[in-house]
This record gives sequence, C-alpha cells and structure tokens, in this order.
Amino acid sequence: MKKTTVRPLYIIIPAVLIVLLIAAVFLEKRGVRLSPIPADTIGNTAGNLRGEGKFCEYDGKVYFSNPYDNGTLYVMNPDGSEMEKLLNSSISYINAGGNYLFYYLESRSGGSGLGYIRATTGIYRATLKGKESSCLDSDMATMMVLVGDTIYCQHYDNTDFSTLHKIPAAGSDEEIELSEDIVETASVQNGTIYYSGVTQDHFLHAWNTQNDTTSIIWEGNTSYPTVIGNNLYYMDVDNNYHLCRYNLAEGDLVELTDERLDFYNIYENVIFYQTNGASPALKRMNIDGSNQEIVMEGTYHRINTTSAYTYFQPFDDDSVIYRTSTFGPVAVDNFPEAQEAALQYQND
Repeated sequence: MKKTTVRPLYIIIPAVLIVLLIAAVFLEKRGVRLSPIPADTIGNTAGNLRGEGKFCEYDGKVYFSNPYDNGTLYVMNPDGSEMEKLLNSSISYINAGGNYLFYYLESRSGGSGLGYIRATTGIYRATLKGKESSCLDSDMATMMVLVGDTIYCQHYDNTDFSTLHKIPAAGSDEEIELSEDIVETASVQNGTIYYSGVTQDHFLHAWNTQNDTTSIIWEGNTSYPTVIGNNLYYMDVDNNYHLCRYNLAEGDLVELTDERLDFYNIYENVIFYQTNGASPALKRMNIDGSNQEIVMEGTYHRINTTSAYTYFQPFDDDSVIYRTSTFGPVAVDNFPEAQEAALQYQND
C-alpha cells in the first residue's frame, strides 16, 4: 500500500497565502474589462483638484473625504442628507466617471485581508458604491485627473521626483511616463490639460490628450490657470498674484481682484478665493469680479465647491471643516452632518 505523506498546516498555509498574494498582484496589474466611460469625461473640477479633490459631485451625489473620520470616503446628497460611508481608507483627489470612482489612497485606517497587507498609498479604482477596489498604481501622486478613460497624474518618486504619467482606467501592466516636466493635472477642457510652465517659464501650456503632445498657448506669467470657454482665469505672477481673466480669442485682459491670492475655485458664476495679506480671509465674488464679500476671516485651504455648498479647512487644522452656501447668503457652519455620521460609524 502506498504511503501518503500529510504535510503540516504550518507549511501549507503560508504557501497558500504566498500563492494568493502573487495572484492578487498579478490580477490587479492586468487590465480588466470596464463598463464604458464617456470620452468627454472630466473626473473633477480644476478648483476642487487644487483643493486636493476632497469633494467630487457626480450624477446627483457628492463623494467626499470626511475629516471627522480620518479622511475616509463617504457619499451623500448635495444637501448633506442620506450620508453613507463607503471606504475605511483616507483618500484624496476623488474623480468620478462612468460607473467608477478613482482616488488617491493616502492610508488605510483598518480592515483585514490581502488588500490591507499591501501598499498603503497609490491610485485606486472602485465602483460608485465603494466596492471592487483595485490598485492602478502603488506609487505616490501629487495630483490626478480622469480624462475620458485615462488617468493623468503627477507621479512622484525619490529618483525622478515629479513626472507626468498616464494610466488606463481599466488598469495595465505598463504605466506610461509622458514628460519629465511638472504638469499640473487640474484644468481640463475638450480633452486638453491646461497648465502653467514651471521649469523654464510660467506660460500657459496645453497638453493634448489625443496625441500626448504639448504646446504654448499664451506667453503670460501665469499661476493656477483655469480655462473656461475662451476665458483663462489665472493668478498673475507679474502683478502680485492678483486674479485675472484673459480672453484667449480676443486678447482682452481684466483684473478681478486687487489683493494677493493663495487659492481660488470657480463654480459656474461664482469664485471663492483665499486672500494673502495683513488681514487674510476667504472671500466670494461673482465671476466678473463684482459683489466681493468675506466668507470667513483667517487662512484656509482645500476649497472645494459643489452645487449646494462650498467646503474649506483651516490651514493649520485638518480636524475640522467649514462650509457655506455656494450661491446663497453666507452662513458658515462646521458640517454637522459629517460629524454626526462619523460618530455613528465609530460607535457601530
């Protein structure tokens, strides 16, 4: 009779885990079949991405990073109702397109399984329900935007520092480096990424995502450009970072503020902006520069706008977030719905 050898469990279990881990890495890096993402998709607004993409409004919902729950991913209606936690991970640079969310995972705050053993940072894709999370790139990124079915990101590592990369939304074994220049992937219109030069000039550049070529559009001294139609909004480096509007078709230049700015965010016909001076404040004005008013005195960043509210955080305090109506009268609160939801999930 043939003798059967029974291997101890302490040998079998680690071997199985190793095989599963290798399989998981292989499957995550391979491209998968996704439901279509429309070609005209832009994953988030320029202003929100400059505010680290903490909020993203898409298809009647707002996806956001909740600072009252370690920056984990939540979803709600624009008015703050029907709030639900989707992921137990700290995230930023939220983009949405088709049936998917794309985001930069900063860290995991808990959980179990192979997905939690592995990388704690990287660019991820999940369904709109936060399911089927998959890593597209485990390296660091300082900004990312979804254009059609492709992620364009400012990739960062300790060797090449910041370089422009693109990653298919479906995932791929091969990530493509496009440029060694610093390309801010924020302002997108008609498949073109508009950005200010950094290494050689501050001109307005345009990256064509159809053929991945770049060109200079206007030789102004620009910072944080946002192109809407024929109008370029930017902070004028030559004019103490005042906010200006330049018509690319007609050549008309209008100065919208007489104060130095740190950040700004445009949503339809209003602009929220942070001033830098003796009395700094977050302010709001109409898109033509009229009706300037103080939202809240002090220094704030991560200005994110939605159709109902505009959100912002103190520059030196990540534990709190404020909001006011985007279009209605200024009335600031500390986003109590997010506080209550975080407390509820922590108690469950």
